Amino acid sequence: MILNIFSPIKRVKKRGKAKDEFDKIIDIIEKFAPKEHLSEREAFYYNYSMMGQYKRPLLGLLETASQISLLKSDQGAHARKLFSRLKAFYDINGKLTMAQAMEDVSLVRRFRNFFTLFYGRKDLSGDDIREWLS
Repeated sequence: MILNIFSPIKRVKKRGKAKDEFDKIIDIIEKFAPKEHLSEREAFYYNYSMMGQYKRPLLGLLETASQISLLKSDQGAHARKLFSRLKAFYDINGKLTMAQAMEDVSLVRRFRNFFTLFYGRKDLSGDDIREWLS
């Protein structure tokens, strides 16, 4: 008996895998985020969902990033909230105060990179970021 597994007559539906809260938020983000930065988003953010200590701060960061309507209506408020979530993600032990975090060059660089990876904004200057965070 010969079975043609490529026959279009009867196809078995793939069973959808149960999505957790990260997958739902990532699906929302991937609808608007630039496709060319998907591999960077996976490497620098999405993969951290497997590590226990990063789950909670990452979830907060991704939830805030998925609020595209707030970004369009009030960029300053969205940027401040996003920066505090990014600080919580990168400063797990809470060693930096918010004032120190705003002066931290590497954290500000990561903030600028976050806007590039998630929103496609490459035109952010240091003055724009300082204005949003002040």
